[in-house]
Amino acid sequence: MRRIIILLTIGTIGFLNAGNTKVEQVLKGYMDAWAEHNITKIDTYYSPDVIWYDLPSDSTTKGKAEVTKAITDAFMAYVPDMFWKKSGDTFISGNTITYEWTYGGTFNGSWGDIKVENKKFFIKGISTTTIDDKGKIISQKDYYDMYGFQ
Repeated sequence: MRRIIILLTIGTIGFLNAGNTKVEQVLKGYMDAWAEHNITKIDTYYSPDVIWYDLPSDSTTKGKAEVTKAITDAFMAYVPDMFWKKSGDTFISGNTITYEWTYGGTFNGSWGDIKVENKKFFIKGISTTTIDDKGKIISQKDYYDMYGFQ
């Protein structure tokens, strides 16, 4: 009986770790696509009905094409040297991963009515990313401090 319980426990731990590994692998690939500044590759990580929530603008964008355009415009359009990397804790619950990150680079563009040139910045934030059974992102929620930019 004791051996059966140990085997069941080991099997359960292996199963749970396999799910965590899948979520982590999807996130790693997604972040690698961002590091490559590859919009086409970023797009492949989204499900057709993906939802992106952005706290600072308090906006929700729905649909693969719309999310790809909105999120890459927001984080890449004026920051050609942008970087985004995990920094800090990561928590996984089911098919959702919550993680701390740092985003930064050099901003060149318009900030409202103000023209900004060569502004170095770093922003810290937390995101939750949820994937479906096919390994596609169905939800991305970003919470970050815009004071780091200002």
